[in-house]
Amino acid sequence: MNVRRVCALLGSAKTRTELAAVLYREVSGYSLFDLQALRGRVERDLQSVPAGYRQRLYPRVMEMLFATHHTLISTMRRSDPDLPDEPLAQEFQDFCGMVERTCLAGKEGEQHLELLYFLLAAFNMFVLDRPAHPVGTPFPGGFKVEIRNGEYLCPVRERADDVENALCPYCPAKQSDV
Repeated sequence: MNVRRVCALLGSAKTRTELAAVLYREVSGYSLFDLQALRGRVERDLQSVPAGYRQRLYPRVMEMLFATHHTLISTMRRSDPDLPDEPLAQEFQDFCGMVERTCLAGKEGEQHLELLYFLLAAFNMFVLDRPAHPVGTPFPGGFKVEIRNGEYLCPVRERADDVENALCPYCPAKQSDV
């Protein structure tokens, strides 16, 4: 998988529908083995997280990966996917640049897995207008991503600058009042 090519394709999308089509083509090129390899990478990455928190976080990360993959594939296989044909958010181009930089800086044998993670996150954030992390995703301190009155709220949204490659600057969730 050529990271630069995929990021250029992503960046060429102007609407949510166009982006969904690009994401579908690219994600369809991944196998179930790739999804399982991504799961293994996440498990490895979470080994440094305290056990109690890891046990609460892991199912939500898996939900983000596998449920998003399923939703993307099943939605785009329909003859009429019924997606809003609205222009993409302004920060989408910045997101594409961040994805390219992050993936190219990663280990050569794992760049395609990093890219898959970002492709799935892009579908949630830019096509479905959902947060990068599913509702219920826990964060330290006992706080969670939630939905109130139809609005997604995240307890760490404004702390995004603390993590270099965070999805937070691109996420449609608002900062919760915790």
